[in-house]
Amino acid sequence: MKTIKIKNNNIVRQNKLETNNNIAKIRNKKLQKYRKLKINSLLEEMPLNLNCYLLNLKIDGVMKKYPEDFIVEEITPEGVVLEAGKDMDFKEENKHDWNGSFIHFTLEKINWNTMDAIRELARKTKTRRKNFGFAGTKDKFALTTQRVGCFGIKPEKLEEIKNSIKDITIRDIQKTNIKLRMGHLWGNKFTIKIRLNESDKYYDDISKYGEILENKNLDYILNYYGTQRFGTFRPITHIVGKFIYNRDFESAFYTYCGAPINETGKLKEARELVDNGEFEKALKLFPKKSHYNEMKMIRHYIKTGNYKECFKVLPPQLSSMFVNAYQSYLFNEMINIRYRDYSFDILDGDVVEEGAPTGNLLGSDTILSDGIQGDIEKYIIEKENLDLKKFKIEDYGNFPGTKRKLITKIYDFRSSIDEDNNIISVSFKMERGNYATVVLREII
Repeated sequence: MKTIKIKNNNIVRQNKLETNNNIAKIRNKKLQKYRKLKINSLLEEMPLNLNCYLLNLKIDGVMKKYPEDFIVEEITPEGVVLEAGKDMDFKEENKHDWNGSFIHFTLEKINWNTMDAIRELARKTKTRRKNFGFAGTKDKFALTTQRVGCFGIKPEKLEEIKNSIKDITIRDIQKTNIKLRMGHLWGNKFTIKIRLNESDKYYDDISKYGEILENKNLDYILNYYGTQRFGTFRPITHIVGKFIYNRDFESAFYTYCGAPINETGKLKEARELVDNGEFEKALKLFPKKSHYNEMKMIRHYIKTGNYKECFKVLPPQLSSMFVNAYQSYLFNEMINIRYRDYSFDILDGDVVEEGAPTGNLLGSDTILSDGIQGDIEKYIIEKENLDLKKFKIEDYGNFPGTKRKLITKIYDFRSSIDEDNNIISVSFKMERGNYATVVLREII
């Protein structure tokens, strides 16, 4: 009898365990379904909002057929263009003053994004990535130059490796006592080739574009934040930022690591596995080199079970960029409303900078504008149901906001036509914080 009773108790225990497991599975499926619905709803509600144009020439062509078609040369705070393939013109008499614990150098790269290039330099010099700093990130599929700073590395080590990485060159190595920080640049010079498609209306008479561009006024442009702020292939950075603003780190995690949009093949499968909570399987499918950050976050979640902590394993510039992108999205919406319903003429109440009206990049310290611009900002705050103080996110970061011009100046715009190869070349300079893609979308 005792044996039968023990068996019955075991059966009851197993049935109860099985029932609880089934309930947990059903609950998890419901939570996954709700989370996916929430993420997909925001993706539909918040597409990129660069909606207005000044020119909109609609040239039917291709940029970046080759990385060298898109050249980005950084301009230092002193106004020096870091020309590709050329050394800086250091004055010999100043070199004896070079001292300090920091080193600055020019990094020239082809088809490398800035973070991956820095990571490779850290590996080659056997130091940590955080020992390097830079003034601004640059495009990947391009030929770019920029100043980079580092410490804890001898100049001789940089000399030793300066030509050892494919498509990366180091030059202009200089000792200094200045730490290079984000934003320590004037801006960038862009030189871009547009290759016409045969379907373009002027393919057989490309000189027409020479005449059009010569007669177009491109002194100013709408000061949108460009597509790379949000993700060119996968525009979700502002969505992640909104979830973080709302302290919904779970949805932020799954939007960044899961939620396939344009992906195909194994990468799409990896993101779907993340959505379903199958993290170990997903890690085996993510491309290791190009999706290092997602893998790092997933491993940290497996270890801690804490979604918020996962964002702290990212480089500081990236973890901040999510909320910055949400602020940028809201600013772009201000430009749309101002352009559509009013104008960029100076209106009563405008705060003017260098002859241009400004608006607020909304944040925790924002003091709203007066007049029409203030009404636009209030409308966006009400529409988004924002509490500006919530941009100070506990144990994550403070996003105070700033003033930004609604239109911005373009410097030294030039264009030329290669009739033999049906190529239009344009070059121009822009101050830091402005986007070449915003100029190019007016043309191509």
